[in-house]
Amino acid sequence: MHKLTARILGVLVGLLAIVGFFVEGEHLMGLMNVDLTLDLIRVVLAVALLAVGFTRASARAARTVIAIVGVMYVVMGAVAFFDPTMFTLLPTGFTGFDIGFHLVVGIAAIVIAAVPDRTAGARSSTRSTPNRTV
Repeated sequence: MHKLTARILGVLVGLLAIVGFFVEGEHLMGLMNVDLTLDLIRVVLAVALLAVGFTRASARAARTVIAIVGVMYVVMGAVAFFDPTMFTLLPTGFTGFDIGFHLVVGIAAIVIAAVPDRTAGARSSTRSTPNRTV
């Protein structure tokens, strides 16, 4: 479950970053901030998520990265609630949609990271053990 979440979240964050590189100086569809600073942060987060989602990284590594991304999104949403330009790092500033999006995605990521991965336990319990004859 965590690796799948990392893949989905990584693709979503990565797409936002890529699109953001082509729509500088305004909001994406009038809703989302796509300033260069935010796009660079999104690229780093997307690479981390995709790395644990598509490689042989452990489920624990995926949970950790998802939790870190979740905390970062919640912090960005909370800071932007009080200062939409995040202390002038984002010239066009967060919109209300941005703030809500970051808070919802961040909280969801933290909750998902906190849930134990049942599929990892199921896989380990179905492994066959060789019969040993003495």
